[in-house]
Amino acid sequence: MTDTSFLSLVALGSAALFGLHGALGLAIKHHLFRNNPVNSSCDRLATSKEIYNSIFPTAYTAVLFYCIVLFVLIRGIYWDEIQILLLNTAMIIAMPVTIYYAFKMFFKLRIVCIDCIRVHIANLIMSSSLLFYNFQ
Repeated sequence: MTDTSFLSLVALGSAALFGLHGALGLAIKHHLFRNNPVNSSCDRLATSKEIYNSIFPTAYTAVLFYCIVLFVLIRGIYWDEIQILLLNTAMIIAMPVTIYYAFKMFFKLRIVCIDCIRVHIANLIMSSSLLFYNFQ
């Protein structure tokens, strides 16, 4: 593994931690404020019915996604084999979902949520670092 591919994997892991922090913030806000009236934009977005997927809130799905990405990276470090195909597939699925929720947040709900923006930026950094890793 070259130095640049190692750095792109470090960027991927760092972005996954950054996104996990934002997703955990949203999940905690959703759990805490699910039955209370809230005033901040992040709290309104976390409790919005527009942000649910089929079974549970999207923030919980994002937490699970980042944990899986970090698990694959950490497992790959100890086994000397990182599953790049799995990470690429995850990013191919994550980018349209990110675009969809960013569109919904900005244009349909007209809410600016810092934690959501952190998640979107993390997904963008993760996909960029994987793209850089694949084209070396």
